[in-house]
Amino acid sequence: MRNFLLLARKADLSVHGGLLTRFVAGALLLSHGTRKDVWAAVLFDDEVLVSFEGWGMRNVRPDEQSLSGILRAGLRRGEEGGRTRILQGVIAKRARIEELAPRLQGKKYFFEGPGSTHGIGSEISVVFGCRGVEAEVADGLRRSGFEPLRLGVRKMTADQAAVIVNNVVDRSHP
Repeated sequence: MRNFLLLARKADLSVHGGLLTRFVAGALLLSHGTRKDVWAAVLFDDEVLVSFEGWGMRNVRPDEQSLSGILRAGLRRGEEGGRTRILQGVIAKRARIEELAPRLQGKKYFFEGPGSTHGIGSEISVVFGCRGVEAEVADGLRRSGFEPLRLGVRKMTADQAAVIVNNVVDRSHP
């Protein structure tokens, strides 16, 4: 099982909407369908979680406009409170990182930037930041058992890193 969590702000949906939608697509979607072993989510302002369950998703399209609409609907319904189904396999609810982090399973990482992390297992949870994981959030994640994940020789965005993590896991665990 792979878990991908992107920390974002509500304003990022307007300003960095492409990054958010590419993150979801890169974490979950294959050219011929969805990754059944992946849970991906965007946590807005540490209060509203829009999650995508790869094993149960239906009618989720990979294009930016469709995914943006799903994220907007999830954010709107999540702010209203309660757990709400947006589409089959897409859920919006109230959540906080300190509640989510301990429940994520497998080897735990937070994406930190360039470098080299070896031995990424197939059972992983990775937290990404839309603009990087802030220092205080990284400290809290470390206290929950997360380690820094470093990829590549150049700085990359969360959407790019999600694709690379999937590629690394796919190649090392066929």
